[in-house]
Amino acid sequence: MPHPSDPYCQGFMPDPTELPQLSTSVDAVMLIIRLSARYGPLMFRHDDAEDLMQPRCRPVGALAVSDHDIKLGEVAGCEYWITPEVLDALGSGGLLLDVQEAHGDASGLADRFVLRRINH
Repeated sequence: MPHPSDPYCQGFMPDPTELPQLSTSVDAVMLIIRLSARYGPLMFRHDDAEDLMQPRCRPVGALAVSDHDIKLGEVAGCEYWITPEVLDALGSGGLLLDVQEAHGDASGLADRFVLRRINH
């Protein structure tokens, strides 16, 4: 369900059996924990068809979810929303939310999330 404190989170929640399975790496969970401690509750919105592997992660309410966005699932307590166009472009198969480490930043806050395709 969209976060109750955010009136902009409308979105569409289809039957979960029709969606690809979303998994999360340990590194991604650890980054979510660090970011949540610093910024509070987070959400993901994946809406850039130009960069299929780069979801955006922001504090809840910072990213508006449209009526056509699809809730792909939740990762470490964060809702993961995706546009139908990006979901179609990703194709079938499982997806893994992972982290691409930034070189030279010991805090880990410059790391970025990446979405990888996985085969089951």
